[in-house]
Amino acid sequence: MKAAGRDDEDPEAVAVAAIERAIDGAPDDPRGYAVYGDFLSQRGDPRGELIALQLLPSLDRAQRERVKALLYQPTIRCLPGPLSQWRWGFVHTATLLRPMAVPEPVDLGALLAHPSLRFVRALTLGQEPLADALRTLGGAAPRALSSLTVYAPREFALSQVPTTLPALERLGLSVPQVSGRLPALPKLRALELAYVDFGAEHDEALFGENRLGLTEVKLVVSQEVERPLLDAALRLPNLTVFTLEAQRSGAPFVEALEASPALSRLTRLDLQRSGLTERSARRLLALSRHMPRLTDLLLGDAPWP
Repeated sequence: MKAAGRDDEDPEAVAVAAIERAIDGAPDDPRGYAVYGDFLSQRGDPRGELIALQLLPSLDRAQRERVKALLYQPTIRCLPGPLSQWRWGFVHTATLLRPMAVPEPVDLGALLAHPSLRFVRALTLGQEPLADALRTLGGAAPRALSSLTVYAPREFALSQVPTTLPALERLGLSVPQVSGRLPALPKLRALELAYVDFGAEHDEALFGENRLGLTEVKLVVSQEVERPLLDAALRLPNLTVFTLEAQRSGAPFVEALEASPALSRLTRLDLQRSGLTERSARRLLALSRHMPRLTDLLLGDAPWP
């Protein structure tokens, strides 16, 4: 066996690996993609031209048409347009929901292995069978994936969330019921819970393993948010950003906030779609005087100054 780094290594493969490592280290920095684009263009790879065009601050009509043509190149095309958003030559976000959105289930393993998804940053997943899709995602472990949203029409086992995603910072769960326990996710800092039937027993299940790392929580409910869910979220020791979307919220929300240790830490409170009653909004404005770090309080259509 020959040692790594010897002269027999393919110089191009070594260069590609170095460029990709640099992008992995700063996946939202366009400079790494510019280097990759130059490298690919020099070798006649159409992705190099696509990167160069998508790095431009604006495109004229001819350039936009050229981008469309490049996205249909055999080595680049991987998903229909409505299911993906592109950035700097690669898929930036991908959405794979149940067959109602996709005529036939996508081969997730083949998709994640496609070069166009090498630096995918956000994935919305609801393709059935969901357990298989999540296992495939965990096995592929895309290195740049920072945001994962899971849709499930029935009870969702929290243990199915992959623990092998090294860059995962944001997790969204749009599920009616949960079971089990959300595993420890080392970089997780933001959690969105939508339409989850939450009881006091779910506090540890959802927040326990990641309690210290979570700084942002968003709750989406169809009616009025229940106090146990509010208390669980607002007790997180490092919470700084809280968002609530509900059909109606009133005194229970303000009371939960008044009792929360997060009061002195919150920097952003987004209640634009919370259905907050006028009376409760006035109480909240008075309470905001006791939030020394609050810089953004959004009520209704306009932020509070």
